[in-house]
Amino acid sequence: MRGFTLIEMLLAVVIVGVVGTTVATATGGVANQMYALERRTIANWVAANELTRIRLEQQQQIGKPIAESRKTNRIYMANRQWLLEQKISNTDTPWLHRVEIDVYELQDGAKVGPFEHMTAFIGRH
Repeated sequence: MRGFTLIEMLLAVVIVGVVGTTVATATGGVANQMYALERRTIANWVAANELTRIRLEQQQQIGKPIAESRKTNRIYMANRQWLLEQKISNTDTPWLHRVEIDVYELQDGAKVGPFEHMTAFIGRH
């Protein structure tokens, strides 16, 4: 009966260790990518919701132009706190306004990001 030599056993342990480390690193990378993708997707939803809110507000105020302004707003969505920075500015056309929305995630009171920047143009209805 013949067994494995010490060198063969060490070589097998090294191969298993390298394969295990490679698989663990790849799995960690995929998890980080999924988290980043989820965060950017939710930030996009937050910005789109805010833009829809602004458009609905504008439709309710028929004939009144949207006001030039800068605002910040905190939103809670998907078990996270988000900070929206909104800037409404005039364009060369008096009935058309530019709306820019930046979305940050609030982590322990500090803003991280931006994870989304959305620009839209809103006219008088």
